[in-house]
Amino acid sequence: MDPTSNPRDRTDLLLDAVVTVSRGLDLETVLHHIVETAVELVDARYGALGVLGADGRIARFLTVGLSDEQIAAIGPYPTGHGVLGELIRDPVPLRLHDISAHPASVGFPAHHPPMHRFVGMPLRVHGAPFGNLYLTDKRDGGDFTAEDQRVLEALAAAASVAVENARLYDVARLRERWARANDRISRQVLAGSSPDDVLTLIGSQAREVADADLTAVSVPDPETGRLVLQTASGLGTEDQVGSILSDGGTFAALTFRTGVPMVTDDAATDERAEFSLDLPVELGPLAVWPLGEHDSARGVLTAARVRGREPFSSVVVEALGAFAAQAAVALELAEGRADAERLALLRDRERIARDLHDLAIQRLYATGLSLQRVARTAPPEVAEQLTTAVDEVDETISLVRTTIYRLQPGDRADGAGARRVGLRSRVITEVDAAAVALGFAPRLRFEGAVDALVPPDVAAHVVAVLREALSNVARHATASRADVRLVVAEDVVVMVSDDGVGVPPGASRSGLRNLARRAEELGGNLAVEPVDPGGARAGTRLVWRVPLRADNPPSV
Repeated sequence: MDPTSNPRDRTDLLLDAVVTVSRGLDLETVLHHIVETAVELVDARYGALGVLGADGRIARFLTVGLSDEQIAAIGPYPTGHGVLGELIRDPVPLRLHDISAHPASVGFPAHHPPMHRFVGMPLRVHGAPFGNLYLTDKRDGGDFTAEDQRVLEALAAAASVAVENARLYDVARLRERWARANDRISRQVLAGSSPDDVLTLIGSQAREVADADLTAVSVPDPETGRLVLQTASGLGTEDQVGSILSDGGTFAALTFRTGVPMVTDDAATDERAEFSLDLPVELGPLAVWPLGEHDSARGVLTAARVRGREPFSSVVVEALGAFAAQAAVALELAEGRADAERLALLRDRERIARDLHDLAIQRLYATGLSLQRVARTAPPEVAEQLTTAVDEVDETISLVRTTIYRLQPGDRADGAGARRVGLRSRVITEVDAAAVALGFAPRLRFEGAVDALVPPDVAAHVVAVLREALSNVARHATASRADVRLVVAEDVVVMVSDDGVGVPPGASRSGLRNLARRAEELGGNLAVEPVDPGGARAGTRLVWRVPLRADNPPSV
């Protein structure tokens, strides 16, 4: 016998259900309790709760009565078409004898179990639509009754309070995590930690607070202005740190250029831009914030969830904005500290130069004059020694004057002090230039202190090797993609790979011999191999490697 057939039994069951639903504080648990309780109250075979997104369509769909295998066979969850969308368009209770007979019915997808009887109940929170309960097919085969509808209305009222309580609890916990993260970040900023460490901490804390699947911080290259992935966390993006991001058409580039935050519920279908990095999954909810004011952005903070997860709430978006502001402060403080250190260095150099001029040179000059006076009255052999000493004093004065000149700020007249163009900037220029011949922009990634460690002679070889390698890809590979990596550690490694046809057996290798000769001159080697030996398009990977010598000066 159906336990809900007796009014007293149903009342007790409803009271138990209200208590159960109201007891939960975790929103996810509350939502599952609601749909499970609804199925039990009206003795339905299947039940679902469609939670509405900001666009008014179904953003999440929780089901009861379907196995994991059935859900996988049916495919993507509905978004609000057909009869399900009827409650979105007109949020009032709906009972049907046969779903397929309703004018709004669009049928069921393949592998969907047959369903006929239907009752739908809208859920509201603070008077605004939150979602809808959908229940089908009573177990006894009959229609859903007016009594069923009244029971669901009572459950919906209790669910409204439970959802609001769970939301408030979630917000309170989120703000607590946010406060702890702010404290950690503030301590590290005030302690004078390096910008890299602070940005890494901000990215990890933002990911935790926002419950995001990935976070990334990108800052502009000081020479080219192109965004560089400074730090990243989640979905394997850690391996892409140091990559040069596309300068147009991406969420990061658009936010950096305009200084306006971008928030979307589905990055995969958003027509404004696309995501910058290679990922194994599609992204859904995405938020990108500029670091700093809109007219002076110092980079961007990105947080995202995989497609199908719930959108970022307003509180999460607010928290991400606060993290972006902290990142901007950290970068500004680091820049201020660097300026202060440079100013202190310049002042110290000026003081040293002044002391050398006012004290050391004057004393040396006086000593030289004294020696000259003594030499006039000294015996010839002593006079000769004193004259030699005076010459050495004059040479020492000349050396001191040269040192003073070098301590002065600014470029020297002969241009020896002029600032060289960094290797990083030269590589970016070569890659950008190659895009014209290739027909697409190669992906570029740096690892290590490129400008600080690579000597000028090796830097010149690196640029020449990269130019020749990309030229070979453009002329021979018929590729649709090329990747460039410059790694600097104990060796300097230039790696260029493509998805082209590979190197034919009889192809001329004069260009490759030149690259190999360059490597051998520096004590290194060249390797050329297929990317996918067994594939239809084998592709080519060129690896040019030379060791760094400790006695070489850096390239800048």
